[in-house]
Amino acid sequence: MQDLGESAPAINSKLLQSICRQVRFEIGDVLRQKGQHYRDMYLITDGCVDVDPEISRVVAKSVVSGVGSPIGEIGFLRGCPATATVVARTPTAALVIDDPTLASLEQEQPALTAHLLRHLADTAEERTSYNLTWNSAPAAYTGSQTIEVYMCRNRDMLERAQRLRYEVYCLELGRQSPYADHDKKIISDYLDDAGQVFVAVEGGEAIGTLRGNMSSDGSLGVLEELYEMRRSVHYPEATAICTKFVVKKSKRGGPAAMKLIASMVRYGLRNHVKECYIDCIPPLLPYYKAIGFTITGRKFFHRENGPSLPMVLDLVKHGARLSREAGLRDYLNLIVKAHTIRLIDRVRGFATSTALP
Repeated sequence: MQDLGESAPAINSKLLQSICRQVRFEIGDVLRQKGQHYRDMYLITDGCVDVDPEISRVVAKSVVSGVGSPIGEIGFLRGCPATATVVARTPTAALVIDDPTLASLEQEQPALTAHLLRHLADTAEERTSYNLTWNSAPAAYTGSQTIEVYMCRNRDMLERAQRLRYEVYCLELGRQSPYADHDKKIISDYLDDAGQVFVAVEGGEAIGTLRGNMSSDGSLGVLEELYEMRRSVHYPEATAICTKFVVKKSKRGGPAAMKLIASMVRYGLRNHVKECYIDCIPPLLPYYKAIGFTITGRKFFHRENGPSLPMVLDLVKHGARLSREAGLRDYLNLIVKAHTIRLIDRVRGFATSTALP
């Protein structure tokens, strides 16, 4: 076994406890699931956990233990999905660090925050090198670049998504967006502030993006009325919307859209979302109906897309399948069987602000 948490100097957890929320895990509890996106990280204060990269069953598990050992710092700092599954080996206690907590730490404990950030950088670099070593097996090479999905964790990442929106909406489709900044060549609106924006990246290039907003995180403005969300028994605790779903023209019909959808569904399920709402232009109704969406209200005029229909997806019913890319392919196969080639070509060429969860 390899201890991944002992090389960097430990953090004084007692100074953090006045600001950070504490959580406890029993033996076998999952702290991180490989492939999931998270908005926080942990600092272990008691107990130890197994870290399993799941790269090969013949690779021994690594153990992270000791006060101050971070869990999930790579995803928290970079926006990538969890690089390993982490399971409590013993009863374990940890402090939760998220963006609001880090902001409070910067205000109240600047010296401690600086030490924490250096500690995280050292640990993340060591673990990234470890992951790359195991991932470099020749069998993993496929001859094509891998598409990775990231959650935007800083202004630069978010602007990459906003530039892609502008490229598709304004330059490719020739649409007029009230939220377009033609000088910066970005599209940004108020939902970016509290939303979770995912970006699909291939070879360092942003090729797709999708945004989700949970009702429990704050007002969704006029969309709550247009989607008629307030009629739902799940509103606002377990409802969400998805918007700004775009994929570069050259990448449509490929895996980018499915990877974005699957990532967002997994994120919604883990945050207990039961219903997700979108708006859909009429030509795409067969596509979304085949996936599981149903019309939930009256047609309205979307300021960017024109006449649109509000739709809702039952995640309790469809989430498990949609969270897997293979499950999404099953739904797409239904469309191929049910509709003409002309409609399929139209669906594959879509780029709208409506999206799956």
